[in-house]
Amino acid sequence: MSFGTSGYLSREQVSIADVMTTSLLQAGPADSVRAASRRMAAAGVGSVAVCEGPRLVGILTERDVLRLAGDGADLDGVRVEEAMTRRVVTISPDADLLAAARLMGERQIRHLPVVEGENVLGMVGIRDVLAALAEALWRTHDEAARETVHGLLAHRS
Repeated sequence: MSFGTSGYLSREQVSIADVMTTSLLQAGPADSVRAASRRMAAAGVGSVAVCEGPRLVGILTERDVLRLAGDGADLDGVRVEEAMTRRVVTISPDADLLAAARLMGERQIRHLPVVEGENVLGMVGIRDVLAALAEALWRTHDEAARETVHGLLAHRS
């Protein structure tokens, strides 16, 4: 298996649809940050997609919650829409896995909503991407995958 970017051709291209999580954790814009953070903790995930119906309007991440907590904010009194990222970096389900990994590395993000139009279909996390890239690297000794994995690991904070 190889990845279809940077001149690498493949018979079997890994797409985001192959690795994304479809059991998406969601919150509404009017929900409290505390309620959203409790859902994240209970599900063992680091983000919630903020949606109005099927439409993605933002993302709330563990970093957002930590920033608020560090500032001493009342998490019950802060609504998700006040703390969420509104300009969400997204990806389509048919996008190439290696392109998604590069995007996550360049933007230093850990959670990438998968959308079709304005509708959110799922989420792909950095762990999902790294696991798939590591598997591809192991199976094929793919140099592009190796470089991307090293780049992503270098961006860890």
